[in-house]
Order: sequence, then C-alpha cells, then structure tokens
Amino acid sequence: MVEAIFRSRYVSIVAVVFGAVGAVTMFLIGAVTTIKAIGVYLGADEFKALSSDAALATTVDFISALDQFLLGLVLLVFAYGVYSLWIVADAEEWESERERVNAPDWLKVGSVTDLKVKLLEVIAVLLAVLFLKGAIQNQVFTWPDLVVPASVLAFGLTIWLIRKAH
Repeated sequence: MVEAIFRSRYVSIVAVVFGAVGAVTMFLIGAVTTIKAIGVYLGADEFKALSSDAALATTVDFISALDQFLLGLVLLVFAYGVYSLWIVADAEEWESERERVNAPDWLKVGSVTDLKVKLLEVIAVLLAVLFLKGAIQNQVFTWPDLVVPASVLAFGLTIWLIRKAH
C-alpha cells in the first residue's frame, strides 16, 4: 500500500511537462513581441521613428516582452522544482543529475518552502515589471496605481519572513 502511494508521485510529471511547455510558449511569445517591437519601430516613418511617441511605444513593447520572458522563467523554475521534489526520490540522484546537465545552484530546491520562496521572488519581479510598464504608459499615478508597488513590498516582506523562520 505504501509503495503504491509512493509511486503515485509520478502523477506530478503532468505539472512538470506542462510547466515546461508553458515556459517554452512564454519564451516564444516574448520573442515574437520583441520582433514586433523592432519591426514597428523600424517600420515607422523616418521622422516618426525619431519621435518620443515611437520610442515610448517600443519601450512598452520591450517591457511586455520582458514580462513574458519572466513568466516563462517562473514556469521553468516551477517545473524544475516539482521535478526535484516529487519525481526524483533520492537527493544524491538529483544532485548527480543536476551536475550532469550543468544546472545552476539556484535551481536546487530542497523543500516545498524553497520552491514557494523562489516563486514568490520571481512573482515580485513580475509585479515590479508590471508597475514599470504602467508607469511608462500612464506617467500619472492615482491611488489605485499604488496597489502594485504595495504588493511588491508585501511579497518582499513575506519572503523575508519565510527566510527568517527557516
């Protein structure tokens, strides 16, 4: 019975596969957004390309692409974390596999808490990029616009508290 329950951990391979597929998809979307931004800027009229409006639109597109790449990284970190926590049962096996593929140390996930902290860190960066994009587009802030930086602050505080507890 215990062995059957232990083997059921392989169901989490679904999260690993689709997390990786989602990451690749977001990387492709980010690449297309980047190419589109370059195309729009270079395709602009000679004098319009030198205008601040064209530069601002291109900057917003590049920030959108950055946001998409970051989301891809979140999904990739999630896939690695789920794989290392639930699929690879032996820590030594995971360490040798990580060294074999030359994976960086920051991908080492020792517990669910480690995975949560890594995800919270990347989500905080995503929110910061979202705020930057809004700041560039709007250039005037209202009180509701400050919800995003307050969220980044809350994420930072949460990460600090989790790390302090462990």
